[in-house]
Amino acid sequence: MALSFRRIFHPTDRSVTEQAAFAHALKLTCLARGELTIMHVDPAAGREDFEDFPRVRPLLAKWGLLPEGSAKADVGQLGIQISKVRAVAEHASGAILRHLALLPADLLVLSTHQREGLARLSHEAVAEPVARGAHVKTLFLPAGVEGFVSSETGATNLQRILIPVARNPNPQPAIDAAVELAGSLAGENVLFEMVYLGSDEDFPKLNKPEQPGWKWERLIARGNAADWIVAAGRDFDVDLIVMMTEGHNSVIDMLRGNTTERVLRAARSPLLAIPA
Repeated sequence: MALSFRRIFHPTDRSVTEQAAFAHALKLTCLARGELTIMHVDPAAGREDFEDFPRVRPLLAKWGLLPEGSAKADVGQLGIQISKVRAVAEHASGAILRHLALLPADLLVLSTHQREGLARLSHEAVAEPVARGAHVKTLFLPAGVEGFVSSETGATNLQRILIPVARNPNPQPAIDAAVELAGSLAGENVLFEMVYLGSDEDFPKLNKPEQPGWKWERLIARGNAADWIVAAGRDFDVDLIVMMTEGHNSVIDMLRGNTTERVLRAARSPLLAIPA
């Protein structure tokens, strides 16, 4: 199944904790035969350490996609394009959004550190404001979580996908995105677990494609949506959460984040957020 995105954007702070996000961005670029832009923002960046960017060719060689010691031109033989951007700015999120306004992306791949409380106030938030401001599909990788792409081998493991379902916003785009990824990355056996806060009688009518080995299940729940989604993701040991995003409806929502943001701060699996 062909992927619908080609232009992938990955901001990086060059830390070890972002290796998983970089691996996912590069793997998805290879599968989509697309374009990957890697961006680093620094308040005082010189050119001398430009090679501190995540190294593309060594990782592709590690995965067996390029020979050791390959040249930059060899990357293009894989059908992909790589761009590296260095920006000098005090605030990373603003610089990233300005870049995306000029050169929009189809998919963002971001690492998130899941800070809460006072820790959130003492560190500049980047992942959430960038995702909100760009209003584009965003794959979040929590720090310390390997995700569904192995950084060591490039192999993918996508067998359990959790999809929170609500009547509003329409969950069908999340279903479609989960199916697209499963068709491109997964093996024959995939479980799609849909979590719905409501009753079985008013579960939304959805288009759920069937393939041999694919299984669709629903979990009817009551209570706090974010708590249920995080708990279901943990209990089912999911490889990916795919969910629609919604705006902030009140001052309280702005302070504590919408449902997607609250899930993002607690989930221990990658989360693909789809703008409503």
